[in-house]
Amino acid sequence: MPNGKLTYQRGEIWWVDLNPVLGSETGKERPCLILQNDVGNKNSLTTIVAPLLPGTRTFPFVVNVKPTEQNGLDCDRHINFIQMRAVDSQRIKNRQGRVEDHYWDAIEIAVAIELGFSSAFRSG
Repeated sequence: MPNGKLTYQRGEIWWVDLNPVLGSETGKERPCLILQNDVGNKNSLTTIVAPLLPGTRTFPFVVNVKPTEQNGLDCDRHINFIQMRAVDSQRIKNRQGRVEDHYWDAIEIAVAIELGFSSAFRSG
C-alpha cells in the first residue's frame, strides 16, 4: 500500500476486483495471489497479482492449490500465471488467506516459464 503502510504482503491471497476487462483477460472479483515483493507493496500504488481460478489444470504456467484453513480457499483452484498483471491498490478488497510455503518452488518455476526466463521454454 502506498505511503509506507504495508497492508497486503507477498504470498497472501486477497479478493481483487478485476473488472473492467478487455478481450480474454480474467474478470470478476476473484481471489488473487499477491506476487509483488513487500518493498513494492509498501511504496507503490500498484501490486502484481495472479488470479486463482476454479478447478485444476496441467499447464507448465499453472500451479494447482488445494483448499486449506491457511489459504482460505473454498475449492481446488489453479493460479494461472498467463493472467498475472499489475492492479491498482483500490482493486484489492478482502484478505482470504496465505498460500502455503510448499507452493513457492512451483510458483517460481511457473512465473519463469510464463515470462520466458526458463531455458526450456525460451523462444528464439
